[in-house]
Amino acid sequence: MDSALQDFRYAIRMLIRDRGFFMTAVIALALGIGSVTAIFSVIDNVLLDPFPYKGGTRLTGVEIHDSTRAQDGGRQGYSQAEFVQLRQQNHVFEDSIGLIQDRVLMTDPSGRLESFLRAKLTGNAFEFCGMQPLTGRYFTQEDAKSGAPPVFVLSYKLWQSRFAGDRNIIGKNYILNGIPTTLIGIMPKRFTLWGADLWMPFTPNPAEADANSEFVFLMGHLKPGLTPKSAAPDLNIIAHRLAKQYHLFYPKQFDVRVPLLIDNVVGKFRQTLYILLGAVGLLLLIACANVANLLLARATAREKEFAIRSSLGAGRWRVMRQLLIESSLLAWCGAVLGCGLAAAGLKALTVALPKFTFPDEADIRLNLPVLGATVLVAVLTPLIFGLIPSLGAFARNLAEPLKAGGRGNSGFRRGKMRNALVVFEVALSLFLLSGAGLLMRSFLVQRGADLGFRADKLLVAQVQLGKQYPTAESQYRFARDLTDKLRAAPGVTSASTALEFPPFGGIPTTFDVAGIAHTEKWKGQAGLVDPRYFETVGTHILSGRSITEADLFGKHMIAVVNQTFVTKLMHGANPVGKQVRIDVFEQAPVPIKNPWFEIVGVTSDLRNSGLVDPTAPEAYTPMTLSGYGGFGVFVKTVGSPAAMSKTLESSILSIDKNVVPQQSGTMTQLLDQFLFSPTRFGVQLFAVFASIGFVLVCVGVYSVISYTVSQQQKEIGIRMALGASTGNVRGLVIRAGMRFVILGIVIGALLSFLLLRVMQNQIAGIKTYDPVTLISVTAILLLAGYGASYVPSRRATLVDPLISLRYE
Repeated sequence: MDSALQDFRYAIRMLIRDRGFFMTAVIALALGIGSVTAIFSVIDNVLLDPFPYKGGTRLTGVEIHDSTRAQDGGRQGYSQAEFVQLRQQNHVFEDSIGLIQDRVLMTDPSGRLESFLRAKLTGNAFEFCGMQPLTGRYFTQEDAKSGAPPVFVLSYKLWQSRFAGDRNIIGKNYILNGIPTTLIGIMPKRFTLWGADLWMPFTPNPAEADANSEFVFLMGHLKPGLTPKSAAPDLNIIAHRLAKQYHLFYPKQFDVRVPLLIDNVVGKFRQTLYILLGAVGLLLLIACANVANLLLARATAREKEFAIRSSLGAGRWRVMRQLLIESSLLAWCGAVLGCGLAAAGLKALTVALPKFTFPDEADIRLNLPVLGATVLVAVLTPLIFGLIPSLGAFARNLAEPLKAGGRGNSGFRRGKMRNALVVFEVALSLFLLSGAGLLMRSFLVQRGADLGFRADKLLVAQVQLGKQYPTAESQYRFARDLTDKLRAAPGVTSASTALEFPPFGGIPTTFDVAGIAHTEKWKGQAGLVDPRYFETVGTHILSGRSITEADLFGKHMIAVVNQTFVTKLMHGANPVGKQVRIDVFEQAPVPIKNPWFEIVGVTSDLRNSGLVDPTAPEAYTPMTLSGYGGFGVFVKTVGSPAAMSKTLESSILSIDKNVVPQQSGTMTQLLDQFLFSPTRFGVQLFAVFASIGFVLVCVGVYSVISYTVSQQQKEIGIRMALGASTGNVRGLVIRAGMRFVILGIVIGALLSFLLLRVMQNQIAGIKTYDPVTLISVTAILLLAGYGASYVPSRRATLVDPLISLRYE
């Protein structure tokens, strides 16, 4: 025990004496450990334990998935009649709740009118979630009963932003959609169920006249021992029984899936986080290799010291233990500094994380599991980088340096372990830089994708109409009055309405064309648009005609199809005059029993399936065909569309003060928020980690060459004394460094070809093996390797050979 304590004290003195080495090693380890800690914090708080609710990891929904579609996703909202039966008849949930999301207009005591996001919950919702209110109380089953006084509960976010944290508002009445409603409680900060601003109680009642006008989302706690996969068959039986009763709501072929709540929120962003975790893992390996190389070079310089200790009776294990203690001290110092870097980095990450890709409830911070993982990393990393020099000392004849009578003499052609570590670092760095380059090119391809319309001149908003607009005709009259007002506003060149928001897609459907036989299902999309839609978004009628005002309320049902419909389904034949069946309208809010339409025109394509998948066949029909209760507004402007936001809002309120636009913004903002932000976040963070790895590689190559040069002063002096020119000596040093850089590049390129398949789902629009990226990254590493080798080579030639030989 005394000898171990002695070695510990000695290790501290040696590290303090060699401050340059100590700081370089600790910073390298801190960058690696800090990066791992930061990303693991995000994964732990976003993927593993994001919800503060009771049984948060067992929260699931129920999804009706069309079996004929290859894509994931499906219907998770149900009529009240379906919801009641699913809730009562299942055997897989311990308990379940229902949620209806909409917007509500609030009038405060001062008369100010505002629109907020509301979630109506079944009365057991707060007991189901297991969270207590911050102040006041939450509603219960009694509050949800018919005839009970109307009450609501406020979110912490709205309480702070709208009411400045005033606790005295509890018990006050606010007018919600024209009804005096009492505020009874405020929930804690992390209770953000369904992202709502406020919550109100409701009791499902299938007998109500409008019971099917709103979709109820079901959320349940899986019983212990059940998984989403094992729970699906029970719900599948119930759903197929319901499909016989409510056949219009179900595809002809479907299966039931039970998605976890976290999967509903995170989606494909989970894969981005795991790729980033792999990137920081590689970064930590580069840092460990870097420190191992520094330790090897340092151990070479200390060979005489080890020899003297050996001659005084210290065994190999004692020397090995000394090196492991020094390595552990470096790792723990790196872990402490790394936690500080991670804490600072998490603040930036929390701001940079794109919305709608992680739960609002997630509290991203350094918690006990994360700190435990950091401790584990700090314990394991010395075994990675500390064992290499320790084993080297164990295998070497410790007395040999005393016989040599000088410095450790490893030579430019020796030190195979150090050289191997340099190769290893360069290979990993090339892999990281290649991944960052591919993600960047993928992002640029997405940003540069041809949408089929100009997003920079479009202002968009979603409008949801209430029960006062029960029919398609009344909804369209509101839309027509709105677009008339907008077109009359200065700076507006066109305005229109539609049910779809490109490139996010229309209504999935299947098609048939009269007179054309086909064996496979023709899948595509349906869009409901007004007569000015094509003019506003900027598509062109290629043949036939567009939708006109006469088509809106006429008995003759018509459709305009896109170019992809013609080329993919009709093989280029002229579709004008043909009859197309659009199956989805059999399941519309106002069903069409025989949904055959005459094709009257063909329009140019616009993207309707995101930025990655190819454009799908689409058929556009008049807005008045079937009442979906809401629509999108498109405003084409001369100048900045953002400047017209107030005009849009005031135009809506001038028609009906109880209607407020939702998701209002420019099309560019909408694309950035829902499509580009997650990809950009992954690209930026991956690039940061790759850059850190690149810097560590440069430091590693420089350090190894510098140590080697310092150990070979005698050899350099002899060469220069015998007539070697400055250029020859520099060339010797540079070739020694570049040889390993080139070998690392070759191995890294081979690794990239094998391992970049993991990232293939993140690469869109380019080949996985992109020669431009690989050549660019190779050139960067070659230049960096040359620079890292040149500086020590120049310093080596500045020493007078006679002084060098005299020193030796």
